[in-house]
Amino acid sequence: MPKSLRVRLFVSLFLLILGFIGVIVTDIRKSGGWRYWQYLCIIYALVSLGLSWHLQRKGLRTPAYTLWHEVAHWAGLLASIFVASYIVKIGLISRFEASLFTLLLLALATFLAGVYFEKTFIVLGIALGIFATFFAFIDEYLYNVFLPLTILAALVLIFWVYYTHRKSRGQ
Repeated sequence: MPKSLRVRLFVSLFLLILGFIGVIVTDIRKSGGWRYWQYLCIIYALVSLGLSWHLQRKGLRTPAYTLWHEVAHWAGLLASIFVASYIVKIGLISRFEASLFTLLLLALATFLAGVYFEKTFIVLGIALGIFATFFAFIDEYLYNVFLPLTILAALVLIFWVYYTHRKSRGQ
């Protein structure tokens, strides 16, 4: 497997694990998850930008996608989180509810980053969206559902990278 595919896979799995840890943190500390998701949005943005920079430097990214497009994309997410912070501050929603909305915003931003910048992020965005959906409805059975979903998403990511690699080599 080429190094660029290994880097993509490592980055995607790393971000998936951080997302799963966020679900655990939010489950254990309902209000503490809010800060975790805020910081995680920054981490996702920086890691995504770092991956794009790496791929462009190696000549593996098409020139139609510039780093500035991606910076604007993630800046939009961070601006949305800033607005959510204000809504929490004035007391319209709780920190726990804001955690769920931040996770949902992160899922959408990650999915769209997959659509426009890095295809492996599509699966990652879908996994985060599933995390948000299930977390909102089945908090009581959290670990029984999320651990298998995380493993499934990791397997899908591995298959996705392997399949796109084989397809690009014409096999």
